[in-house]
Amino acid sequence: MKRFALVALLVAAGCGVLKAQTSPPAAIFHGNCASGLLRFEEWYAQTRLPSHPYVVADKRKQQMLENYPKLKLQMSLEDVEKLIGKPDFASETPSAHLATAPEPSDKRCSNELAYILRKNHENMTDMEDVAIYLSFSRDGKLYWAAPQNLPTLKPLGSPTEGR
Repeated sequence: MKRFALVALLVAAGCGVLKAQTSPPAAIFHGNCASGLLRFEEWYAQTRLPSHPYVVADKRKQQMLENYPKLKLQMSLEDVEKLIGKPDFASETPSAHLATAPEPSDKRCSNELAYILRKNHENMTDMEDVAIYLSFSRDGKLYWAAPQNLPTLKPLGSPTEGR
């Protein structure tokens, strides 16, 4: 009987170790990321999608396409807006931390901005969209610029550089 109890205890302990090794740690996203920019849902409500495609005005399109090549990594959001205008919408993300770790003292958020030139569907991340996506680090600096379906524009940076 003692041998069975010992084996049962070892099996239970082994299962607990395996569960701990295969389960991702619980992460918490906590913070208020109010940037004053529209969220996708707010922008979408202002368009005529899905019944009519969204197409940017020619003047705004020209400003974005002509000034995109002037973007530089580490630019601030304000400097980017001076060049290519205000974004259509933004997705702010607070800093994450493990549930078992103390809350971080730096509560600034990262920002993903979207400049939409053409959108045919209501899917926020439609691969057919013609758009420019910009990523800003928690310190407010541009670390990735990713044109989508704009073959004359080149990406800047990397999606992992500024996180």
